[in-house]
Amino acid sequence: MSTTDVETPRVLRPLNLRRLGLGLLAAVIVNLVLYAIGTTANAGWIASGQAVGWGSVVVVTVVVMAAGGALTYILSRRWEAATKVMAWVGLILAAVSLPIPFTASGDSATAFTLAAMHVLTGVVWFVSVMPRRASAGE
Repeated sequence: MSTTDVETPRVLRPLNLRRLGLGLLAAVIVNLVLYAIGTTANAGWIASGQAVGWGSVVVVTVVVMAAGGALTYILSRRWEAATKVMAWVGLILAAVSLPIPFTASGDSATAFTLAAMHVLTGVVWFVSVMPRRASAGE
């Protein structure tokens, strides 16, 4: 009796809410660390005429990632490729938003720190949302 290797089909998993939650927590922590670094670098924390505090860093990070996660979850219920597409959309939006801190802030420490927050949140979003490949038996 001979055996042949049968390749197990690979499937994409839908949005992993646990991984998204962990990513959201990681993004908040990283952004707060960046906020502390920016403060140490004498960031003025004024952007578009508004003061940027640690609370607003937390709220904006949570709202953006939660809203994106909710939209991705809704889309993924009807569209198989939604998680993969939305992972890329979030990363692209983070990249496209990079100039905003430089036009909204009057000092470079604030601008560079906010830009770093945009980039790192986008990367965390991508890693958290991009479906990983798994065998059908998992």
